[in-house]
Amino acid sequence: MQAIDYKQRLLEEMEGLSDRDWEKLYKVLTVIRDEFLEVDDEARCYTESWIAAEREAAEAYKRGGLRSFRSVPEMADYVEAGVESDNGGA
Repeated sequence: MQAIDYKQRLLEEMEGLSDRDWEKLYKVLTVIRDEFLEVDDEARCYTESWIAAEREAAEAYKRGGLRSFRSVPEMADYVEAGVESDNGGA
């Protein structure tokens, strides 16, 4: 079984990215590092930020305030724009 060189695969995937895409990628990596890489898998579920996010999502679900998206890029654009109070669905 051949080992996968994830670092090399990531470098290949990133070839040709625009400056704007590099900025997006950096922001995503920062979130991933803070929430997923620096905390053990199981311990992540007990961090204050995780618990608060779960509580917020549960309340939004109860209120019917969860937004839906047609695609991942549409969702990423929404998140990147920092829209906080839009309750409309797609």
